[in-house]
Amino acid sequence: MKLAYPVAEPAYTGKVKAYTGGYEAAFSSLQKQGYQGVELLIANPDTVQREILMEQLERIGLKLAVIGTSPMQIGEKLFLLHPDPENRREARRRMSGLIALCAEFEVPAVIGKYRGQIADAPGCREGDLEAVLKDVCAEASSFGVPVLIEPQNATNINNIHTIQDGLDWIQRIGYEKMGLLADIYHMGITEHSIVDSLRHASGHIGFIHMSDSDRKVPGDGTLPIGDVVKTLEETGYSGYISLEIDQIPDPVTASGRSASFLLASVASAESAVIHA
Repeated sequence: MKLAYPVAEPAYTGKVKAYTGGYEAAFSSLQKQGYQGVELLIANPDTVQREILMEQLERIGLKLAVIGTSPMQIGEKLFLLHPDPENRREARRRMSGLIALCAEFEVPAVIGKYRGQIADAPGCREGDLEAVLKDVCAEASSFGVPVLIEPQNATNINNIHTIQDGLDWIQRIGYEKMGLLADIYHMGITEHSIVDSLRHASGHIGFIHMSDSDRKVPGDGTLPIGDVVKTLEETGYSGYISLEIDQIPDPVTASGRSASFLLASVASAESAVIHA
């Protein structure tokens, strides 16, 4: 398993659970703390300076892990399902740009709350969600880009809540490179057992969002983080664990404390599996 941390593109200055303000300082801090990857959060694919991003990653020694959409919905209020047709069109246009960017960097695209809310309105019904996800996945397929859907709890969104919901939608969409982003915070709310659900979805999980309860640094809350890491190791998960946590008191402190806890947890889990 490898550690990643969210970094927002420099053009985005809004509120987000990530480093903001520029690549160099963020990447340098994360590399020193033991991170290997970056979860890039973008508001607009048109504003991402690809050459600068690539140069900074290579020079500092990090890999791009995934590209996510949270600034699009947080700052721009764009959603793939929305009663306003112009909003839907712009959301879909930016999704195309994100897929092209993912293809360039050979990383998955993430769809979380950006998919929007189901409602009894044109462009917002369950059939519309199926249609737009199939359309996005067809485009992603032409580039060979994996698409990861993130189940979220019902206070965040009114569709695809549980890990089983996510698996059902993967089957419904029928794209062989569609998988799950498993968010441990949301799973602590939606799942009867986080570790049982992780085992059930083994082989379909392409990325992990890690936090403790209430989006705290791992180890500061009530979720069984050690058992989660051990389960991921036992089920052969070898991808990234990215920290989606409140940046308290600041990103450097939050990422540093998270890395210390998780690196120790991963080492312990690896040792337990080897000696089992």
